[in-house]
Amino acid sequence: MTSTVLKRAVIFGTPVALCALAAIHPLTPQDNLATWNLIHTAQIPLAAMLGISVILLVRDVRGPAAAMARLAVVPWVAFFAAYDGVAGLATGALAGFARDHPDMSAVVFEAAISISDSVVTGVALPIGAVLFSLLVFGGAAVALQRAGAGWLPALAIAAGGVVWTFIHPLIGAPAMLVFLAGAVAIELSPRIQTWPQSPLRLPMASAEMAAYVRQEDPT
Repeated sequence: MTSTVLKRAVIFGTPVALCALAAIHPLTPQDNLATWNLIHTAQIPLAAMLGISVILLVRDVRGPAAAMARLAVVPWVAFFAAYDGVAGLATGALAGFARDHPDMSAVVFEAAISISDSVVTGVALPIGAVLFSLLVFGGAAVALQRAGAGWLPALAIAAGGVVWTFIHPLIGAPAMLVFLAGAVAIELSPRIQTWPQSPLRLPMASAEMAAYVRQEDPT
């Protein structure tokens, strides 16, 4: 009972927290520097918790898609944390310096532009974060759908996670609400946790799946 409560606290609580942060996310650090720094500091551990949520959702699901999703969590968190740390915390520090030293604002602006122009911080890190998000959330969605989840909950996991990774400052709140809806539907499904994964999920259940259901529920 306790493990189930803790598991669902992570799976449901993480997207709620990320949704709340996205709802108050300033468009620029100049809009509200304190809130900007708070959000980008909190998002790093919460991104790791979102990855853990995916691992918990596919914990009992077998197959290559589930394995891929689990393995991709660590590099996704690493790329996202690195990118968000630079794009968020570094630009926040520059904005604070410009506020305290108005005569240096032009130099600070050029430094901020150089971050987005860099091949590493402006290209490699965001692309890596998005690509690994496809493996994490897309892989989890495929695994869960093949394990018995409906298309809509599985798609909600994929769309919510990938969209949040890519454009969380703009529509991160609805993206996390979509993820939460999918997670609730999947987690509260009575069989999704234990159904074995079939090689290909067809519109009608396979004979093996039907036999499994009859074995678990004779009625």
